[in-house]
Amino acid sequence: MKAKLTSLLALLLFITLTAQAKAPSFKVVKTGKGPAMILIPGLNSDGEVWDETVKHYQKSYTCYVLTLPGFAGQPAIQTDHFLNTVRDEIITYVQENKLKKPVLVGHSLGGYMTLALSVKAPDLFGKVVVVDGLPYIGAAQNPGATVESIKPMADQMKNSMAKMSPEMQKQQEASYGVTMATDSVHIQKVIDWGRKSDYKTTGQAMYEMYTTDLRKDIATIKSPVLVLGAWYGYKGYGVTKELTTNMYKTQFANLPSAEVKIADTARHFIMYDEPAWLFAQMDAFLKK
Repeated sequence: MKAKLTSLLALLLFITLTAQAKAPSFKVVKTGKGPAMILIPGLNSDGEVWDETVKHYQKSYTCYVLTLPGFAGQPAIQTDHFLNTVRDEIITYVQENKLKKPVLVGHSLGGYMTLALSVKAPDLFGKVVVVDGLPYIGAAQNPGATVESIKPMADQMKNSMAKMSPEMQKQQEASYGVTMATDSVHIQKVIDWGRKSDYKTTGQAMYEMYTTDLRKDIATIKSPVLVLGAWYGYKGYGVTKELTTNMYKTQFANLPSAEVKIADTARHFIMYDEPAWLFAQMDAFLKK
């Protein structure tokens, strides 16, 4: 009788602990076989953005494709620390699933996230691929910008996005989407994901990216880093490939081992505009 009672108590304790274990706020789609590769999409994007990348790597890697909370229809979370919350959840996910030195691949905000992860847990992750992402977006146009100088603008942006009506959100995404990719099908995908996103989350995420500067912190990253940038979408504003290359090298000055390469004609969604170039750079990097 005592043994049965002990077993019952152990079972109840297990059920309680299991129920208390918090599931991650992000969605994960697992595909392929081999070493782990975690793919993180950018602001408002669905994990679907990595479909062609997964097809390319699924025979060599187990691909874990995320969709972050609040983006592209994924349920939002209530937090004043969105980026750090997601970062820490990814670290917990890697630890709980016993992933060994997973490769990190991130686009835009996802690229920032790969750097934040590698700074917070430098021994946990393997190689890092940053696709058109930066350690500090606030200094993309002005290298002298600081968190203090950018914060008033970031505050205003966050507040206005939180109050944006569905109709205004539709208009915002339509104007934003056309600058992000070249093909009309891909542009429409980007627009649709944005319209399905929770704009309070979007504003919070952007606010945090503008008020978090990792340029000094990346010096602690131990993993090899490949940075793939784009410039062509801003050609009409006087931006050149040379200016973009210099901007990226300045942003990554504290991590001189990082390889910086800039696409010739891709807009922000490099995986859509120049997939062959993207895969060639990644293949060479991952084989080293």
